[in-house]
Amino acid sequence: YVDMLRRLGKDTHNAHYVCPEDLQQAHDEVHRKLRARQEREQEEHKRQKAQEDEARFQKLKAPFFGVAFTDGTIQVRVLESVQEYIEEGQALHHCVFTNEYHLKEKSLILSARIEGKRVETIEVSLETMQVIQCRGLQNKNTEYHEQILALMQKNMRTIAQRATA
Repeated sequence: YVDMLRRLGKDTHNAHYVCPEDLQQAHDEVHRKLRARQEREQEEHKRQKAQEDEARFQKLKAPFFGVAFTDGTIQVRVLESVQEYIEEGQALHHCVFTNEYHLKEKSLILSARIEGKRVETIEVSLETMQVIQCRGLQNKNTEYHEQILALMQKNMRTIAQRATA
């Protein structure tokens, strides 16, 4: 407990910190704060690494930038920056950024949206030209899942043309 107080920069000579009324509660609160700080630091480290990866990402995925299509309701487009991967993962609470999909050479990530709101994230294999996965909020399928897959299938030729160009 005292070590955690020190790491948080608290005054370990202050009785308020060292002799709390409820030691277990105080311990749990200090532990929570320390974990929150560590998580923020880890997230910042990941963001910095992602920004360093931006040049590699641009080189890998540039041929696909601008690919977009719609069925009138759903708009699908390629994610064109590492920042967009971060935002996609945060909005849909899934691992598209944290698992570094932006650096996978043989896959392409697209975002399906309705009226600008993210609905599902799509991964396409650039080897087989097939949808590998298509997931919405918290990796669940949405009510639009089948419609998105059909739209992807109908427009796979557009992606294939860019892959061979």
